[in-house]
Amino acid sequence: MTIITRTNETHENLISPTESTSSDPRELLFREAKQRARRRKLRWVMAVVALALTAGVVAGVTYGAGGSTARGHAPVPPLALTSAKVLTCQGTGVVRPRTYIITCADGYTQLTNTHWTTWTAKSAAGITTFAMNLCKPYCAASKMTYYPNSAVSFTSPIATKHGSLFSLLTVRYRSGGRPHVFHFSYRGDPSFTK
Repeated sequence: MTIITRTNETHENLISPTESTSSDPRELLFREAKQRARRRKLRWVMAVVALALTAGVVAGVTYGAGGSTARGHAPVPPLALTSAKVLTCQGTGVVRPRTYIITCADGYTQLTNTHWTTWTAKSAAGITTFAMNLCKPYCAASKMTYYPNSAVSFTSPIATKHGSLFSLLTVRYRSGGRPHVFHFSYRGDPSFTK
């Protein structure tokens, strides 16, 4: 390892380009004033950005928790009052899902275009388009059949490792001019265990 030192460099060569080589005090004061003005402007910009972000977060929370939607639906109650949820196929607890796959393994029963009229800690009710694969002649060859204006409800909340989850789904739909009831229980589902 070789170390090279130069002893004949003057002090003037070691001054950084940002340091002033001028001895004029007015020039030094002018540069310092410009730097202070830049820092002050940067602080104002950062304050405005922080204020805008805070306002955006507050507006988003207010809209998501209690505001009404642009489509004129009823206001959504604050999430703190709606502690019971339903579990998605991905294992996430959700409140008021618009679309919901009931049977995760095959996706042959679903709620689509759902409008919830109530959602509390004890029950939820709404109107949905119930979709079901009738498996005629067999499931892979059959298309989904849709039953619009079906009544849907979630009931029987139970405490789980995911929090309070509804354990019973009931859909009342009409087929061939006759009323039908579809029940689905989540009790015994391994994802519901504590």
